[in-house]
Amino acid sequence: MFQKILIIFSLLFCSFSFGVQVSYREGNYPDKKRLVLEFEKRVDYRVLLLENPKRIVVDVMEEVRPPTNIKARVGKHPWGTRFVFDTEYSEVKAFSLEDPFRIVIDVYKNTIPDDDPLIAILDPVVLKVIAYRDTKNVEGRLISERAKGTIITQRRVIVLDAGHGGRDPGAIGYKGIKEKDINLAITLKLAQLLNKDGRFKVILTRKDDTFVGLEERAKKALRNRADLFVSIHANASPKGISEHAKGTMVFAISSEAAQKKKEAIVNNDNYAKLAIGVSDVPLSVRRIMADLALDVTLYESVQFGNILSKKLKAQLGREVEFKGIQRAGFAVLKTPGIPSVLVEVGFITNPQEALLMSDPQFQEKFAKAMYDAIVEYFFPNI
Repeated sequence: MFQKILIIFSLLFCSFSFGVQVSYREGNYPDKKRLVLEFEKRVDYRVLLLENPKRIVVDVMEEVRPPTNIKARVGKHPWGTRFVFDTEYSEVKAFSLEDPFRIVIDVYKNTIPDDDPLIAILDPVVLKVIAYRDTKNVEGRLISERAKGTIITQRRVIVLDAGHGGRDPGAIGYKGIKEKDINLAITLKLAQLLNKDGRFKVILTRKDDTFVGLEERAKKALRNRADLFVSIHANASPKGISEHAKGTMVFAISSEAAQKKKEAIVNNDNYAKLAIGVSDVPLSVRRIMADLALDVTLYESVQFGNILSKKLKAQLGREVEFKGIQRAGFAVLKTPGIPSVLVEVGFITNPQEALLMSDPQFQEKFAKAMYDAIVEYFFPNI
């Protein structure tokens, strides 16, 4: 009997002796337990919540070598490896981190209030957080998502902001063409392309001709834990300036504006809670977290801005000026931890530009160039 058990154990050991190496650790906090699986390379995965009894299931689409200290049942399958954590929970958040690749699962003991804007931007390499709350009569809830039969670890959340709207028409140009209409038309076309792709989840600050305040637009990006924020506008020449001004402009937050936003996070409890998820920490810690969040915004915004500028110039043959970190105190760009750009499509006060921007074919081409830039930014090697 002992020999038989030894043979079975040996077979199981051999079955896991080859594959991706993974280590495990966990930490306990007042409101949650954090489970961390660290891999030697990036892996595709999904997380399931199961009931009766409550279990958290992590499916890794690779054969792995499970760590000896893991507090989970481990099973080998044709598609990869399954980890089953038998644990109570009221809410579970799962996300991944890079360098090294980690799957992080936060198991909450008490449900967080619905109005708590918990923002997971404490690590500059957080890709995406997906949260599922405890719900009765649900057999299983899939945290990672499927698109076209392919498992994807995270859909990138893109917040698209059509400038102005409702009682605020924005600039009014040639033949009474309104900026708010152009902004919305291009935004909706870009949203359609991203939604068809399957790798993106699109959040719109407005879907129709309604008014939304500037701060609310930025807060919407924070509350939805956006991976990218893009605000679409049309430019206008001041009176007395040539009506023939033309071209596209791309703006990112300036270093000066970022510094002011850091100070707001440090000195304002309410904003700190929204921007970095916590307020009851020492000022020195809050300052470090604010630096981290805004550094992501500055660096990644410039990265995306460069890609977008090149795509627009190449595909539309337009003059494109990228203002980078030199300036841009736009309220909608002050989204800590979220790469953010504002695009001025063209000059609505230029008759030719106004008619061009009103053309559905131009709008389609402009949206397609922006879509291609977003894809290249998130998936540069595909």
